[in-house]
Amino acid sequence: MEASVRIDELRKMLHEHNYRYYTLAAPTVTDADYDLLYGELLTLENRNPQLQDCNSPTQRVGSPACKGGFEKVRHLRRMLSLDNLFTADDVITSFEAGEEVLVEPKIDGLSLKLVYEDGRLVRAITRGNGDYGDDVTVNARTIRTIPLDLIVPVSLTVTGEVYMPYSVLNSLNTVLEESGDEPFPNARNAAAGSLKLKDPAEVAARKLAFVVHGCDTEANLISTQSQLVEHLETLGFQSTFMLPVSASDAVTVARVVLVNDKIDQLLTELDAARKCLDLATDGLVFKVNSLHRQRDLGEGNKCPNWAHAFKYPPERKHTLLVDIVLQVGKTGKVTPVAELAPVSLSGTVVQRASLCNADEIERLGVDVGDTVTVEKSAEIIPKVMGIHKKNSAGHYVFPFACPCCQAPLVRSEGEAEWYCPNTVGCADQIFGRLRHATGKQALDMAGCGETMVRTLMCHGVTKLSDLFALADVSFLKPAARKAFLEGREKAKTQPLWRQLSALNIEGLGRTLCQDLAARWSNLLTITDDLGAVEEAIGNRVTYQNFLSFFANNDGEINRLTALGMTFESERNTSGRLAGKVFAITGGLISGTRDDVMRKIEAAGGSVKPNASRKCHFLIVGEGGGRLKAAKAEKYGIPTITEQELYTMMGEELNPAPLCDPDHEY
Repeated sequence: MEASVRIDELRKMLHEHNYRYYTLAAPTVTDADYDLLYGELLTLENRNPQLQDCNSPTQRVGSPACKGGFEKVRHLRRMLSLDNLFTADDVITSFEAGEEVLVEPKIDGLSLKLVYEDGRLVRAITRGNGDYGDDVTVNARTIRTIPLDLIVPVSLTVTGEVYMPYSVLNSLNTVLEESGDEPFPNARNAAAGSLKLKDPAEVAARKLAFVVHGCDTEANLISTQSQLVEHLETLGFQSTFMLPVSASDAVTVARVVLVNDKIDQLLTELDAARKCLDLATDGLVFKVNSLHRQRDLGEGNKCPNWAHAFKYPPERKHTLLVDIVLQVGKTGKVTPVAELAPVSLSGTVVQRASLCNADEIERLGVDVGDTVTVEKSAEIIPKVMGIHKKNSAGHYVFPFACPCCQAPLVRSEGEAEWYCPNTVGCADQIFGRLRHATGKQALDMAGCGETMVRTLMCHGVTKLSDLFALADVSFLKPAARKAFLEGREKAKTQPLWRQLSALNIEGLGRTLCQDLAARWSNLLTITDDLGAVEEAIGNRVTYQNFLSFFANNDGEINRLTALGMTFESERNTSGRLAGKVFAITGGLISGTRDDVMRKIEAAGGSVKPNASRKCHFLIVGEGGGRLKAAKAEKYGIPTITEQELYTMMGEELNPAPLCDPDHEY
């Protein structure tokens, strides 16, 4: 038999076995037999490299994403979101009486669009902002419930959700905690973070899954949404009727119903059913079942008129309050945290929950030993909501000393928070500042996680300049030493906004740091223009924190500069837009707002978030806002089109790449 024929045969067999194992959960061969077929295919492909195919079962883990990140792709057909309903009456009034609707669980994951040509996966795009998404095809190919080749070779575009099963999330979080890393707060964050990893091998190890819920391509002889779902199942997709369960008993949440006064009973029934699923759901989706009716009802700018999301209230559980511990943050703020008897909440095991502050503890009246009610605020942060059963005599009394350094705590008049004033000697504050400075919201130093920061503190590092001055790092293992030194060197030339963020000025978050860096080219020009800085910051307290920091930390700034920190943005002073300041309103066709901002900066200009007297031009895109236009007129700022911007830069305006100009997605 010719190699090409056998390779095609093996690929079809393995695709079928993968579908039966991962999607249907009904394998027809043993693992050993599967491994034999897989090994034979791999051998034949290695011997015949000209027959390699990116959609082969052996290529589920492909090459890493390009160095610059994922390509931005413009959706030809905007990916919409759903408006929310919160009561049974909301559901009833949103549809006509007696309307036939398909009810599906609302998967709490990451929206994804898949494009197939002649049955072969050619592109996978995240929802993004609805107009633009990331091309994550290389990572989507690692997801076993995404068919690389459809059972029937048709061309179509489908939409669905990437999710991480609870069973996988709990195992992953255990590994992260054991290695000293932060666990994922919920399944949605885990799925989104995993799909954006640069190494497909790491994505594959996260064991993500995909469930289809829509199709942008019309199919003959299909007249209802439920028929469409069944059709997609026959092509090899996992649908909302086929979701994995955590219990042994099978349960199906999706079903076709009529809208009537029994909706409240249905909501109660499906709430119990969805909690048996091995994945996160935050509600239900109601869709008009008739495709003809869907077309008649049409779509708005953001949401379809024929589909709505019903949101259940956050799940609440009762558990024992075992202890109350105090955490000291990088600013010295002392936060009480409840240590709980383990309880399963929204799919994850919760053992800690927020108690906010001393006043909240007094309001709740809680103490160690009480049985408390816990919920996940916004399905993310566990919070103690009240007492279920009072077992103690009173409420927890907030201490007067820092739990770390024993310094007397202070609280400003009228404020709820207690602070440790020992900024220099409190180890918890030092750790918080160093962890933030080296983390993703600041210098983003590879190899500098929680364990590394604590190790550096043990070797005398108490502030950022100590970290850069540390000469002897022989105490680190070779791999950790290499990662740390490379990350430290890269941090010296990180963008200005990252270096500003690393200074840990209270109230100066990522957005403000980016705004300041977009307006001024280096730290010196920022501190020399305090009047404008006050206007840019806007908040009086944050501005006072800014002034106080630079009044008391000249030595630290000078030392960091001497150690190689640049504290400046690379600006093109000879470019066509040198010295020009722009603001942007509306949608742009040449890329995202960040894409266009980078092009302006590369040409020597800068971009402000809002139109002000300092701006030279307001770029008006599609659907530009009235307020910015009014401000521009008030300040006499000329408005220009996107085309005029590119003419000023001496470049052609090229639309961002479409998903595929030959198909409507």
